[in-house]
Amino acid sequence: MIISNRGRSNWSKCKRAAATLFILLFTPVVARAQSIGASVKTWIEIKVAHEAAEALANPNVTAKERLRVEQIYYQLVRDNPQSVPAQNALATFLSKNGEAEAAIEHWRTAQRLEPENGEAANSLGGAYLRMGRVREAAEQFLLAVRSESDNPDYHFDLGNVEFVLRRDLTAAWKIDSAELLQRALFQFREASRLAPTNLEYARAYAETFYGMPNPDWSEAQVAWQHYLELSTNRNFAYLQLARVSLKRHKKAEALSFLDKLSDSSYSEIIEKLRKQAEAL
Repeated sequence: MIISNRGRSNWSKCKRAAATLFILLFTPVVARAQSIGASVKTWIEIKVAHEAAEALANPNVTAKERLRVEQIYYQLVRDNPQSVPAQNALATFLSKNGEAEAAIEHWRTAQRLEPENGEAANSLGGAYLRMGRVREAAEQFLLAVRSESDNPDYHFDLGNVEFVLRRDLTAAWKIDSAELLQRALFQFREASRLAPTNLEYARAYAETFYGMPNPDWSEAQVAWQHYLELSTNRNFAYLQLARVSLKRHKKAEALSFLDKLSDSSYSEIIEKLRKQAEAL
């Protein structure tokens, strides 16, 4: 095939255009690959730091060894100042080693880099709570839940602060105690739903019904039944199911659960509940 001069010129333009298009398309791929590579490198460095920190569990570890591990974490952040996981890793290390204020600064840095980072928010919530800064703690726990709504730990931590410290929060958030209890119940329910084999979350959810102003006892029974399925302490579960059955005015059901109890330490309360059942 013979190509004219004009044809050759058009062909050259096509090749240049194709080359330019290839570069434009390929550049983001290279950038992403470089970013992924840097991220993997950072995670490897974090893993190395964590492995070094494991040695500090030895009660005979020296101050010099502890300082060496701390420097590994600080070097991690110096090498990766824009890395949220690196900032969180250093902050967690500092917190575990009694340097709360320094830890908070690095969690704040992580949060500035990524405002919706759930780990930084939840960790700040815990740090503020230990310092007695209840409102700030609750707000950080709330941010963590909003950032990562599928994390059961974040729901549990928020539920705890809303339930246990509700007197502080009713004033701070200007809501009544009943609404705060409803919110706490929801958080515990979510935690148990997202981690269905977690006994602590199941119990927290089930026990919260006793503090509610107008509890749904049918829902409470489902919650305690779930706890029964998980727990080895079946006597405790049967006792709670009996109590809930009484709340629902289910005499035969309550007596059935009481009959299942075999722990003599419960004999006094069993007798009390049995009398209540017989009076129905």
